[in-house]
Amino acid sequence: MAFLLRRAKRQFSATLIFSIISAFLFPTSIFANTKIMPAKDVRIGMKGFGKTVIEGRKIETFEVEVLGILANNKVNESPSPTGQSFMVRVSGDVIRRAGGIAAGMSGSPVYINNMLIGGISSGWLMTDHTVGLVTPIEEMIAIWQYPNLSAALPSGKKSADSSIWTLSEPVKLAGKEYNKIREVPFTKAEEICLEEDEAAFVYAASDILIEGLSGKAAANVKNRFKDRNIRIMESKFKTSYSEPARNPDLFAEISPSAYEPGSSIGIQLARGDINMVSLGTLTHREGELILGLSHSFLGTGAVSYLMTAAYIHHSFSSVQMPFKIGSPVEMIGIITQDREKGVAGEIGRLPLMIPISIDVSDRDINISKTINFQIVRDPSVFLTILESSILQAINSSMDRTGGGTAKIGISFECANRENKYYFFRRDNIFYSKNDIAQTIASDLISIMENVTENEDEEVMPTRILIKLEFQKERKTLAIEKVEIKNSSITSGGVLNVEVTLKPYRKPSFIRKVDLTIPDDIGKETLVLSVQGLNLKPSEHQNLITDEHKPPSESGGSSFEDKMKYWVSSPKNSDLIFTLYPEGNESNKLNLNGKSSEIQPTNFVVIGKIENTITLSEE
Repeated sequence: MAFLLRRAKRQFSATLIFSIISAFLFPTSIFANTKIMPAKDVRIGMKGFGKTVIEGRKIETFEVEVLGILANNKVNESPSPTGQSFMVRVSGDVIRRAGGIAAGMSGSPVYINNMLIGGISSGWLMTDHTVGLVTPIEEMIAIWQYPNLSAALPSGKKSADSSIWTLSEPVKLAGKEYNKIREVPFTKAEEICLEEDEAAFVYAASDILIEGLSGKAAANVKNRFKDRNIRIMESKFKTSYSEPARNPDLFAEISPSAYEPGSSIGIQLARGDINMVSLGTLTHREGELILGLSHSFLGTGAVSYLMTAAYIHHSFSSVQMPFKIGSPVEMIGIITQDREKGVAGEIGRLPLMIPISIDVSDRDINISKTINFQIVRDPSVFLTILESSILQAINSSMDRTGGGTAKIGISFECANRENKYYFFRRDNIFYSKNDIAQTIASDLISIMENVTENEDEEVMPTRILIKLEFQKERKTLAIEKVEIKNSSITSGGVLNVEVTLKPYRKPSFIRKVDLTIPDDIGKETLVLSVQGLNLKPSEHQNLITDEHKPPSESGGSSFEDKMKYWVSSPKNSDLIFTLYPEGNESNKLNLNGKSSEIQPTNFVVIGKIENTITLSEE
């Protein structure tokens, strides 16, 4: 525990030092003099230029012409004030090489008369990729006024599925006249029904690129993010943080002051052996404060995401929409707001990350594997990424799917808003007939949900260590028979119990247990229950009794009490003895001075048998 606290303090100190140094490196006024053209002054026919990166880190310019002025007619359910957008046509060598407005160009700043009017937000779907929309910078700047992530956790509510814009006057594109523009996420593009005078534009957002997740783990994270209106794609380019000699251009250090409007940025959710990042463009900067994307990322409001620099490997043409492929490089700051009109953040201040280590061994093939990574300390994405990462660690180590037995150990540190630290550890064993990987992942996620969603106080993990050991062999014990060997039983006496247990496809054996019963009960009929936490081989939900409820439902008075109760609660490998008056199961009587007697085993215990006992008089 002391070691973990020292690590946490070192991480905090490193972040603090980075922030102090940044205060000297980043002149606060370097970008503060950018002139802004109010939306009311933008006119159809005006020409200017935009800035973006389509390869490497080099910022290049392209030509822009305003085709139309649009207003939000509030057909969508967006809670934001009625706003404006500009329809533009882009051109030039940069656009030709990119194939048009590409996914990853969102946020690319647009200037008229050297004044910033806003950032590229979307492009025309499957039609003319040189036509797109621009979000006015005035509406983006308003994002800086929102409170950052603090007492209230993000709601996780997705952003609106679409925005409908009405043109101030009809625009003729590709020989057809349009009065309305429907702006949608790429995931909704095939579902929309357009009116005759409507054109569909899709957000120029990069997909979330993932590395280190494949197969079922990748499918899981794709499914979890489906409702967030964003696609997940497996990256073909491996990110390396430790081998600068392989590509000096990629890893060349760039001064933080060099990150300017037009620079590519990454919004990173996981970093290390597992990477999850989406690419965009920096729209505007004032000192250390930045704006980007010109539309929402996940739309979860106040957030704490990692902002990185990005290296663009290539821009690809596509019939649907061109797209950039890139990799995150150095960490440069934090994304603090994820709103309809864009994202906001701060260069020089890094978000808190949760270091995670998952160690997996397969006894059947004698293979061990450890993955180390960090997840942003943000409740809106933490559990989704953790679940997929656990699945990846398991499936890549076992190199198979299906059932089996697994021993798990989890140690984790967490802290509340007052920086009070808690440390918990628990071991358990599981058996699944069909999918042991999903069984383990679901159990571990349930544990973390009890932490992040507890009703007592706001708590987030600060470090997680998971150790898993698998084998295909079914390691279960079925309770076959329970016999009470006493010829007579009196209050205050000792029950001599023999339990016949049957390992799967192996000979049965007997476990003898002596149970002292209370001396303050009279002659009455009692029930002795002997059980495991699983009634059937395929059933993994614990029996819901007062004794075996999950932490969030147990009777502790605080978060810490409930978690300590969970740590000491029965495991799947325990043989559990309880005694109660017939017809009154909730009134448990003491056995050996406790409400239940726990006998540990090395197997998953299955079944439940009840015996009736009649006490004799003295």
